[in-house]
Amino acid sequence: MKICFVMHYPGYVRYFDSVFAALLERGHGLHIAFNGNWKQPEGLAGLPDHPNLTIDFEDFPTRRDSYFLHAKKVRGTTDYIRYLDWRFKNAPRLRARTEGALPKRMQFLKKVPSLPSSIVKLLRRGMVRYERKKIPSPQNVETYLADVAPDLLVVSPLVNVRSWQTDAVKAAQAIDIPTALCVASWDHLTTKGLIRVWPDKVFVWNHIQKREAWKLHDIKGSRVVVTGAQPFDKWFNRRPSTTRAAFLAKVGLPTDHLFVLFTGSTASISEPRREVDFVKRWIAKLRDSDGALKEIGVLIRPHPFNCELWKDTEIDDPAVTIFPKTGANPVDENDRADYFDSIYHSEAVLGINTSAMVEATILDRPVLSIVDGHFEATQGGTLHFQYLLPENGGFLEVARTLDEHIAQLEKVIADPESYRRRGAAFVDRFVRPFGREENATERLVAGLEALAESKQGRQTGAAGAARARLSSEPTRVARPVDG
Repeated sequence: MKICFVMHYPGYVRYFDSVFAALLERGHGLHIAFNGNWKQPEGLAGLPDHPNLTIDFEDFPTRRDSYFLHAKKVRGTTDYIRYLDWRFKNAPRLRARTEGALPKRMQFLKKVPSLPSSIVKLLRRGMVRYERKKIPSPQNVETYLADVAPDLLVVSPLVNVRSWQTDAVKAAQAIDIPTALCVASWDHLTTKGLIRVWPDKVFVWNHIQKREAWKLHDIKGSRVVVTGAQPFDKWFNRRPSTTRAAFLAKVGLPTDHLFVLFTGSTASISEPRREVDFVKRWIAKLRDSDGALKEIGVLIRPHPFNCELWKDTEIDDPAVTIFPKTGANPVDENDRADYFDSIYHSEAVLGINTSAMVEATILDRPVLSIVDGHFEATQGGTLHFQYLLPENGGFLEVARTLDEHIAQLEKVIADPESYRRRGAAFVDRFVRPFGREENATERLVAGLEALAESKQGRQTGAAGAARARLSSEPTRVARPVDG
């Protein structure tokens, strides 16, 4: 079979590299395209060299008909409306981030307070119904897909604000190609735009995301398939690339010290200057404490896309190091080994709000965070952070002050087992809901194969028939729409 993956930009490859490898190993053809954004090109390093793999280095087509501006305005309004839901009342930053998508005529919505979920649902459904009835599939996208002739179209993330992947799903459905959304990350269903067209199947990590798909995007359970979190499969059976002493020598920490790891967040979560200042305050508090923490090593690992300020940051402490200073996206084997080793050899991990905290939990490391007001909007102000809290079945040890955190860290280092048990329960529920030994990649690949096979039962040679239709039809003249 031939499967076409359309992703936002090359950085998304890291979420699906194991899936791509498995599909190619099973003899399928794979065509990959991106939505005109070549951010994080190093992500292409995660793609294998394989004769059945084709990569479109041109942009996946965006509609260029008379509906272009109208679609943009309708979708921006729809995405903003979802954040009027009272469930997002503590997420003003998410709402503000969507304000730029509002057209001029809809600016009055900024003054609307949070509304009951039932009201927002009615508004949301009305906008989605309008999208489906009044904004047709773009012919140029249909033509592209007919030329590629896949047995299945897969998109990710489909939830960008005003996402043009909406048109890819519409076009595939218009020419009878099965469609799927693969949810890439733990926050995608709660922090971005609305899914306004329903693919045949939506593949999610766990039952929490399945509920999000229904409650926040109106996608019925029959369309949603739980597979586990395939981006994390790579960490389960991995072993460190070097000894602890060799690793500490490599990064520049004393080899006779225990160390804790700080994992940085993206700039949208942790503003660079604020993050650097926070870490410096944290280290000062460690050094002012009594006991083991006074001399404990600290490894700071900047987020690969939020490392500019760290490059020029110097901390005058022989037991503190920043590695790698220039940031490293763990997509190739060397960077992936360094990333794994930094977590594996640590005693505990501190983070603000990053998926690295989930990866640390997979490796049985206690994970801590501090909610002291500096990052309130991107911690308590996001739904996905709530899943990490113990009261919601999460693993995170949260402090409200640095003094409280110091006491927690001392306990963690003295007795990590109780924290590890909490983390294991979270992994079993959130990352691998079918059991720790159940590989999520295999489940996702099997689901994609089954959906691609359904094409033969729907219409033999659908894409070929569509290509013939498109070549014989006159160019569609779309009805102009008053903006």
